[in-house]
This record gives sequence, structure tokens and C-alpha cells, in this order.
Amino acid sequence: MLYVPLAVGALVAWRAPLRLALLALSVTFLFIARESLLMWWRARSRGQQNDEALRFTLSYLALASVFGAPLLLVYHLYWFVAMGFAALALLAINARQALHNEARTIGSEMIAIAGLTLTAPAAYYAACGAFDLTALWLWILSAVYFASSVFYVKLRVSTINPRMAEARRQSWWRCALYHGFLLASLLALALTDSVNLFALAAFVPVLTRSFWHLARPVQRINLRRVGWLEMAYSMVFMIFTTLTFRL
Repeated sequence: MLYVPLAVGALVAWRAPLRLALLALSVTFLFIARESLLMWWRARSRGQQNDEALRFTLSYLALASVFGAPLLLVYHLYWFVAMGFAALALLAINARQALHNEARTIGSEMIAIAGLTLTAPAAYYAACGAFDLTALWLWILSAVYFASSVFYVKLRVSTINPRMAEARRQSWWRCALYHGFLLASLLALALTDSVNLFALAAFVPVLTRSFWHLARPVQRINLRRVGWLEMAYSMVFMIFTTLTFRL
């Protein structure tokens, strides 16, 4: 969810490798800072002090700033100020939700996905120096693509537990509604020539696997296999989304 959108943005723009390298390092350290921030925040909420976690958080954020500073000071890409504040705000909100055991709710995961997939427009902007409609489309497509996995995995997990009948029904309807809306939206965009058919092809694997399991629920789940398949689907998304904007 972090690096595939970044790769898509970079491949669509296809230039400025040094700026992209600086962005990738800055984004990586910002992402790593989340865990230390959460550890410090959790200790603080319990009236304890975790100086080590605070030091790690500040160190990671400092490294993120060091690698991100040239994008502002040398290349004058000032939109990164807004993106940085947005990413920090989403990071703080997500950490707060994790602190209150809300990290696995749909709302919390949507916020996390919105923050992680910001790397798509960020990479595009870093590479070509323009924040335009393409950057926004890259963010939207990346966010709605990875949101699919949230509904799908919740459906699979609820299906294997016979004591979760109500949760299973809710997961089934949420997954069906989300993917039905997603398919209808992609078809409408393709029919109106807002996007080409490559955009639709990018979503075919996740739409197929979701509708298949909605129609034929499986009582067993191999999370490792699911994880590897999701990675493979992400590669398909990366390739066809890149072709959407390159051709």
C-alpha cells in the first residue's frame, strides 16, 4: 500500500530519479516512525514514560525531514508542504485509533489507506514537478484499489468463524456493495472515455476474486496464500494503471 502507489506515480511520470529516491527515503522513514510514535503514545496514555520510543520517533522524523528537505529547498516543490501536513495528520489520527483499539475498523483502515496511497501523487509530483489532474487520479485509483482488500479480507475472516453470523452478513453486504459500486464506476468511466480499458483491467483480479468469494464462500483461509495473491494482484494493478496514463 505504500510502495506500489509510489511506483505507479514514478512510472507514469518516468523521470527525475534523484528526486524520486529522496522521496522514497523520506516516505520510508515517515512510515517507520509510526510504530515508535504509537509505542510512546501508548506509554504516555498509561502515565508512563518511554524515552526510547520518543527518541526513535524524533530520529525517524528527522531523517524523513533531511531527505525531504531538498525537494523543497533545492527543487522548490512546495506542494510537498501540504502533502507532508496531510500525511502527518493521517498518521496521528491512525495512531490515535490504534491506541483506542480501533485500528481494525473499516473507518480506521480507510484513513490509513488514504495516507499510504498519498505516495502515488507525491511520486508523480516529485518526478514531473506538476500537481495536476493526473496526480489526483493516481491517488483515487490507488486508494479505491487497496480499499478493496479491506472488505475482501474481512469477508474471508468472518466466513471461517461460525460464531460470527451477524458479522459475516455485514461483511458480505459491505463487500458486495463496495465492489458492485467499484465495478459500476469503472464501467461508467470507461464508457464515457474518462479512462481507457487499461484502468478497468487493473481492477479485474480483485473484482474477480471478490465476486467469486461472495458467490462461493470458502470455510477455510490460508492467510499466507491470500497475502501472496494480494501482492500479485498489486503488480497487475501497477502495470495496467501505468499503461492507463502512459498510452
